Amino acid sequence: MPPRKGKRVSLARKGKVQNKVKIKLVAVCEGQNTEPDFIDDFRLAKGNGLVDVRAIRAAGVPLTIVDKAIAEKKALAKVARRSADPIDRNFEVWAVFDRDEHPHIPAAFDKAYANGIKIAYSNPCFELWPMLHIRNQGAEIHRHDLQRALAIELPCYDADGAKVVKLADLPNNYDEAKRRAEALGRRHEEVGAPKANPYTDVYNLFDAIIENGKK
Repeated sequence: MPPRKGKRVSLARKGKVQNKVKIKLVAVCEGQNTEPDFIDDFRLAKGNGLVDVRAIRAAGVPLTIVDKAIAEKKALAKVARRSADPIDRNFEVWAVFDRDEHPHIPAAFDKAYANGIKIAYSNPCFELWPMLHIRNQGAEIHRHDLQRALAIELPCYDADGAKVVKLADLPNNYDEAKRRAEALGRRHEEVGAPKANPYTDVYNLFDAIIENGKK
C-alpha cells in the first residue's frame, strides 16, 4: 500500500543510510576565502559525511583568531554539558592563521596552547600548502611572491583577486605535499629556527578530517 498523503517515508526503508557524524571541527580562519573554502572542499572530498566542519571566515589577526577560537570552544563545551548526544562532546577547535607580517605570533601560540586550541599555521601564508602539492618550495619567500608563483603553476588561482584554491584543481598529491611540509619542518628544527619561512603544518587539520572520515 502506498503511504498516505503527507506521511513521511523512512529513508532507511528506501535503502538510503545516512552517515552519523563522528566529530565536530571548528576552524577559525584568518582569510575570507582561501583557507575556509579549501577546508570546506576538503571536508566534502574526505569527510564522508562523518566530519562536521564549520569554518569561520575573516576572523582577524592571530591573537584575535585565538580569542575567537577560545570563545567557540567554551560555547561547544557548554552545549556538551547539557547534551545527551556523545557527538556533542567530541569536538576540536582550530586556529588557522599565517605569519604574514603579523606581530605577536608567539603570544598567539602561547595563548592557544594554554587553552587547548589546535593550530594550523603557515609561514609565510596558506598558499604554501597547495604549492607543495605541485612542487617543493625550499627557499624563503615573501607571501606575495608565493601567491604569484602559485598563480603561474595554477592558472585558476587569482593572486590579485579572491585567492581561492579549489582542491579539484590540484594534483592528487596529498601524501607528497605532506612529506614536503614535514621535511621543511625538520630542516628548520635542525638549525634551531622552528616554523621559519617556508613552513606549514596545516596538514594536521586535514589529517583530522581524513582520519575521522574513515568509515
